[in-house]
Amino acid sequence: MLLVFLAVVLFIIGATLSRRVDVSISLAAGAVAYGVAAFGPGVLAATAAAFNMSMAYVLTSLIFAMALGFLLREQKTRIASGLSALGARAAAFAIPAAIGLLPMPGGAYVSAVVVDPLYDKMGLKSHQKTFLNYWMRHIWIPVWPLFQGVLITAAVLGVSVWQVVEWAWPGALFAAAAGVAVAASLVKPVPVAGDPRDLTALWPLAAVAALSFLVPLPLAVGAVYLAYVVVNNVGRDQLAASLKYALNPRILAIIVFSLVFAQYIKESGLGAQLAQALGPYSGLAVFLIPFAVGLATGVEFTFAGLAFPPISSLIHGPALALAFAGGFLGVMLSPAHSCFVLTREYYQADVGMVYRLLAKATAAVVALSAAYYVLIFY
Repeated sequence: MLLVFLAVVLFIIGATLSRRVDVSISLAAGAVAYGVAAFGPGVLAATAAAFNMSMAYVLTSLIFAMALGFLLREQKTRIASGLSALGARAAAFAIPAAIGLLPMPGGAYVSAVVVDPLYDKMGLKSHQKTFLNYWMRHIWIPVWPLFQGVLITAAVLGVSVWQVVEWAWPGALFAAAAGVAVAASLVKPVPVAGDPRDLTALWPLAAVAALSFLVPLPLAVGAVYLAYVVVNNVGRDQLAASLKYALNPRILAIIVFSLVFAQYIKESGLGAQLAQALGPYSGLAVFLIPFAVGLATGVEFTFAGLAFPPISSLIHGPALALAFAGGFLGVMLSPAHSCFVLTREYYQADVGMVYRLLAKATAAVVALSAAYYVLIFY
């Protein structure tokens, strides 16, 4: 089944790169093709097995998280004000990073608009603004429990989201360190007004993190969403708009077919075949396979759904940080990434100049990942 899987992945990547087929459609077609090839008439039973409590957990968490993120967008100015109280240089990194905690497709555009006045005060050029906002917006990909990739990874590996965080946190640390290292010399200490009391706008995110230690994540996010609606007296129209946003059929289709595909891979025994075929190159594959999928699709969580299932036996532990680092870099370098497109267009930045900064940060993450691999496994 290894050759069939490779053919399916190449089809998904090729269809997505053509820009004629949305990744949700190519993923659905690829998953069905693999399922039929692997199980024949038994594909229906394998498909039914995918619609389990794990999928319900992921979908419920995601829907409430996106609905909450939609409502929290109205707090973006207060969030920026509160973080500006830390000082201009810290705020230049912290504002896009904090807004990056809100799970929303194309969310880097929101942080770009909010942080632009500060970047103007610092005299940053358009490509520098683009890099700093775009990169820092995504440093949480491996560790924030509300991100789709973390939820999918937990389902694929059969562990809790906090177990994923425990294994993957070095990937987030590498990303943050690389962003700061590349941009630290660019940001200037300029006068900036901010009110630390406005940091209270982040209470819903803190509440989700705290509650998720006490109750299952879907209950935690759902409770905070309802609390936010009540505390802020959210109107009927805004409530309906948040739910409509959360029930985005494209996002839900990607999640569902990612989990169905993962179930097919699990039941077909592909993981064992791939681990045996990779042999001594497994460490490199853990990094490069998610990187390739992320680069091709440009969607922040497809590498978790496509690349992680066949290598699940290799990333059930600290190696997960390397897999997330690879997927993160692939997505960040992808010209198809919606956040890259929106941020670059907003700042009217030269693509080549942005990629020069991205290349520096990428080199830093690769170096840190290699050092981590040697430290952990040798």
